[in-house]
Amino acid sequence: MSGPHQGILEEMTIEDVQAFNPEVVVWGIGSTEPHGPALPYGTDHWQSDAMIRRGVIRANENGARALMYPTLPIGNNANFKAFPFACRISPEALMKVILDVIEALEEDGVRKIVIFDGHGGNTAAIHAALRIYAHRHRPGEGAFICTLPPGTPKDMVKNPSIHGGEAETSMMMHLRPDLVRTDKFGDFPHGEVALKSLAEANAYFVMPWHLFVPRSAGGDVRESSAETGEKLIDARADELAKL
Repeated sequence: MSGPHQGILEEMTIEDVQAFNPEVVVWGIGSTEPHGPALPYGTDHWQSDAMIRRGVIRANENGARALMYPTLPIGNNANFKAFPFACRISPEALMKVILDVIEALEEDGVRKIVIFDGHGGNTAAIHAALRIYAHRHRPGEGAFICTLPPGTPKDMVKNPSIHGGEAETSMMMHLRPDLVRTDKFGDFPHGEVALKSLAEANAYFVMPWHLFVPRSAGGDVRESSAETGEKLIDARADELAKL
């Protein structure tokens, strides 16, 4: 497929969409937040958008009728408040947005929805929204909705990190090398949980990221590469296309 028939809604006309008659919609929820000295705030958004775009196009090349809905660039960032301009809406607001979008898609006749989770801070709100949706419907009624978790294959990088590390740096070197500050590369510190019993019990709490990653990114990014980034994005795109 090529041109407007690739399934990217933002690039299609109304006649393209009507002729395409999409069967499944893929919607990404990303984030705009600090990613350390070397990466731009839009890292999560651009990565998610690229993975979805490639996945949808590949699925459609194999006979699917998947439509890429515009990726949401703002999510939950309550634990980033100590950093400037960590864009955020409340968990309640995100849940309401998710439910509103689902309702709009239902009104358009869609009964299969994939939510691509592009930011770890969004996960709990997405899961809660899906439970609310299920609570509002009788068994077997409504759309089928699933969500893909954030993250990339850890075995493709030498220095795994949960935020702003080698994986994300590599992906941005592939996607937007013009925005990557290679002169700022380094081994960014990670904090440690002071109460070891919390870690040992696998207890959940809202991580204060200004303490865990004081430079707003953590891990060694000096071995990042655009080649690795392309492989990471392609791996997630293939996973989505298969689904």
